[in-house]
This record gives sequence, C-alpha cells and structure tokens, in this order.
Amino acid sequence: MDIEKFTQLVNDPTRTKDNLQQMMKNALQKGMHEHALIAKEALDIRFPGWNEVKTGGATPTRVSFLNAEKKFSTAKDAYIWLIERFITVKPALFTDVNWETEFFAKGKKRNYFGRSPERMFRNSPHLARDKNNYRKLPNNWYVNLNLSNSQKFEILCKFAAITKLRYEEDWQWEVIGKKRTSDVLAL
Repeated sequence: MDIEKFTQLVNDPTRTKDNLQQMMKNALQKGMHEHALIAKEALDIRFPGWNEVKTGGATPTRVSFLNAEKKFSTAKDAYIWLIERFITVKPALFTDVNWETEFFAKGKKRNYFGRSPERMFRNSPHLARDKNNYRKLPNNWYVNLNLSNSQKFEILCKFAAITKLRYEEDWQWEVIGKKRTSDVLAL
C-alpha cells in the first residue's frame, strides 16, 4: 500500500487505538518502517500514553523537598510525603480556603483534597467507601489517592505554583523505572 493511502487510513478518526496498533504491527512485520512510524505518530497524538507498559503494582519514586531526598517503593507514598511538606510551607491554604486552595484542590469530577472523603468524591460516592482511595493528612484534611502518576505530578505543580516552590530547585518528583513499549520497539 502506498504511503499516502496508508496515511489517510491512519488519520481516519474512527480508527481505534487497537486498530492503529494493529496497523503499526502489520507494517513492522512487513518491514514497512515508514508506515509503522506514521501509525506510531498517530497513536502518540490521539492516545497519549498508549505505549506505557502497565506493570501492575508499586511504582518506585524518588522525591526531594528542599534539603531532604527520599526514595519510596510506591508513587502513592511519595505523593503523600510531598503533599505533607507542601502544606508546611503554606498551611493557611487549608484554614483560609480561597481561590488558591481551589486552584490545586478542586477537580472537575472529584476534588483532590477535602474535609471528608464524601465531599472529596462528591460525584463518585462509592470511592469514599474504599480507604485505599484517600488518606487523612496531619491537618485533618483528606488527600485523594485515586489518581494516575501524571495527575499526582500535575497537582504537585499547581500546589508548587501557589507556594512559590520551584521544580527541580525546591522539589522534585521522579518515577523510577517507568518503561515504554517504544523503548522496546526499534522504529
């Protein structure tokens, strides 16, 4: 198949992630590397993160905050540790709730922080019944843990913006050993 026709097929918005992955796989099997690259680029654009290998378990994570650095066996524990440190910089965000608090604490469908699990998971009350989805913080607020690692990082960045902490200078977040299938596929 010529590359122009293949490109049209790949860019058809009705193609699913599985369709595109199969097209890429077929192109690779036939030695059509340019075709496979076109399919991969479409996957990257339409389905970000499509090629992340899900390891199903703990995600070791290294974090730092000011002069302290720690390595955790799970991203969840690293996230909690950083959140607790961010709170010490500006604890008033949780006593004098205002637009700054809402900027990093409020999500579209559920909150990232709340005074109770039920208030945090306002549109998903079943999540409030599972204690793995949240943790009570020392300031008596709750933190939502039902998040992807990229969501955790985004919340940390918003919190840092409010507290004026600079990424890589004042704090860091590094998920260790994250593999992507693109590292395995030699395109």
